[in-house]
Amino acid sequence: MKKSIILCVVLMITLMVPMASAITVDGIKESEWNESWAFGQTGGTGYNASGPFGDRLVTQQGAFSITKVLPWLDFDPKDDAGVSPFTTSMARAGDNDSGSDIKSLYMHFNTSSLILYGFCEVYGIPGDLDGDGSTSTNSTFGDTLGAVGPAGSGIGASETWKIRATQNGNFVDITVSNNNWTVEDSIAMDYDDVFAQFSPTTNGGYEIEIHRMESLFDVNFGASPIMIEVLAGANDDGIGEDTATAFVYFPIPEIQIVKTTSDGAGGWMDGPLLNTSEPVTWRYIVTNTGDLPLTDIVVTDNKEGVISSGGSLNPGISMTVYEDGTTVSSGSYTNMATVVGYYQGYPVDDDDPSSYRTEPVDVPALTPAGLLGLIGVLGMIGIFGVKRRD
Repeated sequence: MKKSIILCVVLMITLMVPMASAITVDGIKESEWNESWAFGQTGGTGYNASGPFGDRLVTQQGAFSITKVLPWLDFDPKDDAGVSPFTTSMARAGDNDSGSDIKSLYMHFNTSSLILYGFCEVYGIPGDLDGDGSTSTNSTFGDTLGAVGPAGSGIGASETWKIRATQNGNFVDITVSNNNWTVEDSIAMDYDDVFAQFSPTTNGGYEIEIHRMESLFDVNFGASPIMIEVLAGANDDGIGEDTATAFVYFPIPEIQIVKTTSDGAGGWMDGPLLNTSEPVTWRYIVTNTGDLPLTDIVVTDNKEGVISSGGSLNPGISMTVYEDGTTVSSGSYTNMATVVGYYQGYPVDDDDPSSYRTEPVDVPALTPAGLLGLIGVLGMIGIFGVKRRD
């Protein structure tokens, strides 16, 4: 009878994509942007060029025509407007922070609807460029009362919030000004593909959703990253704009299986020489080699059947499964291991064969001396082991 043994209990995913609330584009930073929306990232600390990445993005100073400056930061610093070395405050009135001083960027790409959501958090009140704590008065330093429009109210005709998305030469530029927006792109995106809102409140920000991302960009797993550049400021601002750059990465779900056979001496290899009709054990090591959590992992063997099912693995984590059997008659025996796992319904798989060779158990040949000895033993059994009947 076959038996399967799980050597190590698979780690339950604690950093899996949460059941997050839907994003409402209203210009207010609510709990929807406090969650780890994707790929297990809870903050920007430790950002590097190979991931893992999430929707809580780290920022780099500089964008558009302004030179980008390292390092990557969890939060864009205050008072870093102007040109390099970016040390100028945008607030020119009162003791408040400027509402165009970028603090952090958030992005979420919905893989089902193909909508890119974004939120730009600022230090002050959105629309209060000069930092006087109000968006209700005109200012010589940028604040201008704008007409109520699709994007809200309070951001005037001379104020600007701009987002640019670029990938492989394709781009879309969206400019929010005077409470409305304009769209310029390299192919086919237009005004109706965008919805933007901002809220001139203390927890407000600039929020946006961009539809039909697939019309401009490759949005498949493993695609080139989309560079996001953000500008906040005013057309007549003498200080300069505040800018930041981030990247939206498309991670790759991957899985690997490595199958080996016991050599009968405590080791594992492919192709050991074993005796026939004796116990044999196969080992299956499954590793999540991608950067997304995988669920519903099933390991099968083309000759042994289902080995295990229902496992879950975080990126970089492995599980080991064993299967016991009996060696076949003399010759070579090969079986194929296959694993499949899922990320949000998207399947990934891998396979790996393993083999062994068998030969009959050796029976020592009888020499003449050995044969005489065997006859003698049998004779003794006959003398002492059988009663004579009268």
